[in-house]
Order: sequence, then C-alpha cells, then structure tokens
Amino acid sequence: MNISFVNNQYRLGGAETVVRQLHEGLATAGHRTWLYVALGKDYPWEAGVRPLYPRLLSRLDHSRWHGLAERFFPRPAWTDSNFRKLTQSPADIIHVHSFHGDYAGLESLAYVAKTKPVVWTFHRFWGVTGGCDHPGDCRRYLESCGQCPRVNEWPICGTDNTREQLKLKKETIARAPITVVSPSHHLAGVVRQSPIGKAWRVEVIPNGVDPQQFGFARKRDPHFRRSLGLSENGLIVLVVIRDFKDGLKGFDTIKRALEQLPAASDVTFCFAGQNAAWAIGQCPTRFRYADFGYVSDRLRLAQLFEAADVFLFASPGENFPCVILEAMSAGCCVVSTPTDGVLEQIEDRVSGLLAESFQPEDLAKALAFALEHPDEVRTFSVSARRRVAAEFSEKAMIDRHIALYQEILGKG
Repeated sequence: MNISFVNNQYRLGGAETVVRQLHEGLATAGHRTWLYVALGKDYPWEAGVRPLYPRLLSRLDHSRWHGLAERFFPRPAWTDSNFRKLTQSPADIIHVHSFHGDYAGLESLAYVAKTKPVVWTFHRFWGVTGGCDHPGDCRRYLESCGQCPRVNEWPICGTDNTREQLKLKKETIARAPITVVSPSHHLAGVVRQSPIGKAWRVEVIPNGVDPQQFGFARKRDPHFRRSLGLSENGLIVLVVIRDFKDGLKGFDTIKRALEQLPAASDVTFCFAGQNAAWAIGQCPTRFRYADFGYVSDRLRLAQLFEAADVFLFASPGENFPCVILEAMSAGCCVVSTPTDGVLEQIEDRVSGLLAESFQPEDLAKALAFALEHPDEVRTFSVSARRRVAAEFSEKAMIDRHIALYQEILGKG
C-alpha cells in the first residue's frame, strides 16, 4: 500500500508522535509512505518527510524576510494547493492529522475525499464543532454555535465566527466519504452524535507506545538519579507540560493542588516543559523542585519517566494523551484528573489514581494518597506497565491501522 500522512508539524506533541509512529511503522512493515508537513523548515528528507511549503520559502518565513514571504508567497494558499495535488500522487490513501483548516481549507478536504480515500484522525474535537478544540460541557455544536464561551482560546483566538464555521462544515464535509479514527471511545461517541460526523465511518484505535523505549529497571537506583541531578532518596513526582503557561494544560489545577498539601521533605517535583522555571516560581516554596525546561530529546524524556515514581496530570480536555501511556510504560503511577480519554487508560486504584473531580482539592487528595502509600504506588506502577503492554502497544496500533487501510481498499 501507498499511504500519505499529512500533519502541521513534524515534532511537537502527541499528534506528531502518533503520525511518526504510523509513518515509520508502515514503512518497516513494507509499505510505501510519505509524511507531508506544513510548518517548520528542517525535515529528514531521506525518511520520506516532505514539506507542503517549500524549504526555501520556509527558511525565508523564519528569517527577517518573513513579511516578504507572507506577502508574495502566503503559506496557507501554498499548502492548500499542494494538499489538493495529493490527489495526483501515487498514494492509495490520504491520512490527515491535526486538521484545523490551516494547511488546507474545508473545501479542499472535501475535494480530496471525493477523489481518494481519506482517513482523518481526531486528536481533538475541532472537526465537529464551530471551531473549539475542547467544548467541555457545551453542546451548542449539536445545533448551532455562536456566542462561544471559549472564544478567547486557541484555535478561535478571539474572533467568534463559530456559527459560520459550523454551517460551513455541515455544507462542505458532512457528506464527504471520510473515515474517522478516534483514539478514545469518548471522542468517537461525540463524532457519531454530531450533525457533521453522523454519516462518517468512525473507528476507535487507541494510541500506542513501544514499551521497549521506556525503561523502569533504574526506577529507584541512586546512581541513576544522581546522574539526572535528582535526590537519591524519596519520591520523584514528574510533571510534563509542553508549555506551562498554556491555560488548557492544567498547570493552575496542579499549582492549587500543591498549595493544599503539607510540606514533605522526601518528595521532589520535577517540571519538564517550556516555562518550567516560571511554573516553579508559582508553586509553594515548602517543596523541593527540579527544573528540566523543555525536553526535546526523546531519550532524555524517557530517562525522566524512568526516574519518576509518580506522574501528575491535570489537563482538562485531552483525548487519549500519549504522555500518559509513556508514563505508564515506564512504570510510573499516574495521578490524574478524570479527563476524557484518561478514564479509558487508567483503572482507578488498579493501574493509577484518578481524582474524583477536576477540583484542585480532589487532585490533592489523590496525590496525597500516592505520597503516603509508596508500596501501593509501586503496585499500581507494575499494573500500569502490564496494561500498556497488553492493550496499548505501538505494534497493536499500527496493525489495526494496516487492517483498516486494507479494508478501505478492499484488500482485507
């Protein structure tokens, strides 16, 4: 099979991890794959990664000539045109990720779907709403958006055209022959119930992780901890957030939960992500912290997971976060808010700990239990790793995608 993957970025977050896993995994399985990306300027060409926006123009766009590049060679028009040209490529299936109408418009998505089979992985909710990624308790997208309560959040960013956007989606893509992949049953249900996605085929394929990439043997090894600049003794609590200043990632809930905990000299909170130093400055001074900043090296991040006893998570609107699977695979006890897809990853008090609500006091209670019961934390950690290996492996994810592609092409 020939598969073309399309995404905004090559490296950034969970969606990018999944795209690379599929692109590389299918190639290893003997299929021909390409990965087209819209943003950035440096890609491994030899690995089949291709830009939707030419490298030269991208370099200009990232230089002092940015204004000139945007004026005469606007990225959206260029990437949209190249996205449409994929219909002329040798690809049997076009598989799009992180589609927000940025690298191609809705009309172009409908055009490509009518020409070649299109698979669309929903990493968030944008595809069936008026433009928000996390509707929360809001259900306006089931009828007609407008006066959006999340108007100031990305990707709406202050301009409330949600009513028009929902109408445009109904008119352009609701009848398009699209197959949706949802990593979680929760999001799959949202898509099936929506006026936009009710006619689409929706398949649930959980994200996966390669357990071999996340070790756990050195979990309490004092020499290993010392090599990372961490205390040799006590519990290590890891918090990984791409940007601690991103209001959708839950740092405020974590901060307020820590404010309710008593001092504990034998606990170190490790913060990894952009603006980690700023985040530590917001937290109670009675705890010990370690600032790792933004960690782009996957091996380095795997070492932090291996060193940690507890992984703390509080993002309120994630789908099926890869970072949770990585933490589980590395033998961490995950302590989390009851976030949509996380409820399908963690079995409370079996393979992790789930707070009763999104309130900081409930997260504090769950975290306090973990800090006070290290033996149970170890038991949960072992169960977490076994659960990932049995149900959320990278191989299983890739195999299920291959089976889906073959079925779509009538080769199953």
